[in-house]
Amino acid sequence: MKNNLGKLQIFSITNEDASKKKRIDVEYYQPFFEDVVKKVAGSKYELQKLEDVTLLISNGRTPSKDMYDEDNDQAGSVPIIKAGTASGRFVDLEKLEYAKADFSSGKKAQKGDIFVLSAAHQASYVGKNVSLLDVEPEQDTFFVGELICIRANQEKVLPEYLFGFLSSEVGYLLLNREKRGQTSHIYPEDVKTIPLPIPSLKDQQKIVSILSKAYAEKKQKEAEIKMILAKIDSFVLGELEIEIPESRGKMVYSVQSDLLLGGRLDAEYYNPFYNLFYEKIATGKYQLVKIADIATDIFQGVGKKETENPEFTLLKVKNIKKNNEIDFEDTEFVESVPENKILQKGDILSPFIGEAVRQCKFSVFYNDERKFTVDNNTGVIRIDSEKASSEYIAYTLNSEIGNIQLKNLIGGGGVPFLGSENAKNIKIPLPPISIQQKIVDRIKEQHNKARNLRQEAETVIAEAQKQTAEMIFA
Repeated sequence: MKNNLGKLQIFSITNEDASKKKRIDVEYYQPFFEDVVKKVAGSKYELQKLEDVTLLISNGRTPSKDMYDEDNDQAGSVPIIKAGTASGRFVDLEKLEYAKADFSSGKKAQKGDIFVLSAAHQASYVGKNVSLLDVEPEQDTFFVGELICIRANQEKVLPEYLFGFLSSEVGYLLLNREKRGQTSHIYPEDVKTIPLPIPSLKDQQKIVSILSKAYAEKKQKEAEIKMILAKIDSFVLGELEIEIPESRGKMVYSVQSDLLLGGRLDAEYYNPFYNLFYEKIATGKYQLVKIADIATDIFQGVGKKETENPEFTLLKVKNIKKNNEIDFEDTEFVESVPENKILQKGDILSPFIGEAVRQCKFSVFYNDERKFTVDNNTGVIRIDSEKASSEYIAYTLNSEIGNIQLKNLIGGGGVPFLGSENAKNIKIPLPPISIQQKIVDRIKEQHNKARNLRQEAETVIAEAQKQTAEMIFA
């Protein structure tokens, strides 16, 4: 088999090893992991098990679908920390979702708690997301079953030190080693025995101060990134001379029955705000066109079929990122694809089915290294290059102009759905190609600034982790 570094290896284990560990999955016993454990054991500091320095190691409880507060308006509901809330280095309380008030996991989050992603379809993701709750929640806040909450015993270990260790490369490997099952889970009982060096509280504080300084610098750079990206919308609207209505419309309104004959029964679709919005964007400097008028094709992708001899690389919804980016690392494969569903340079990719539709992510495809296609939850908009720039269309769709139309078009059903027909009806202000390119160049410039800052932020963290690792394992 191959180890976590992708190197072939042959090894054996004894019955005694398997009985002692109560593990029969061969990956657990890779020499690679034993080398990691030896590195930890070589620290000059006392080695303890995770359970020896913590007060809580536990999963939360995931609300059933009908227990979520659909409006997310916080009225009579309780906040829930989900995997997406804890996907960065720090829990983002602005991304909380809400469940009905009668939901209770029995375990409330508190300042200093560390959350570890404990379930994922990709084995490499398990243990990868480690987040610290660095502020006290304003109200009782619960967490889902896909997260393990680790609460430090602060008489023995500082939460920030524990977080720094678990979010390091060594910490990730120790957590990832504990994965079980085809869908990859880690369980509280397994992680309790993870070994870690425990310096004195004084030495922990020295390590924490280095990490804290780096995290503060990273947060500052992330704030700059948010400011840069926030200004892009204003720039686009300014260039197009469009003013978005401030009011989101009436909360109470009536609809004539003959308007319902089109098949749309969701109230939000008929919100008067959207009529006002379309009137506003129609009065801009440039002609308003439908996507159908400038596209040569709009289609959804193919279903996935497993094959050991893949010919086509399959991009899925998860591969489409914000800021007009596509992730080509975590991909899958299909054996055959109809000719008309093979991606071409300049194709715009976007989620067409599922919750990701609400996130308004449109990205331009540029990759001729091999043949690509998309799955059937992903849509492709192929633009006529003589009429419009794909990059301009994607950037405009990612702005408020596209975001508001998505909310109008996808409806209020159980599963958000854009689809080809709805996508055709999205309206776009269309300046001359030269003006489109001017807008694209300016946006790219801002994205490059944001990308450089993001890289600088990650470099700061990497350097701090390297410095603290030397202090721990020297």
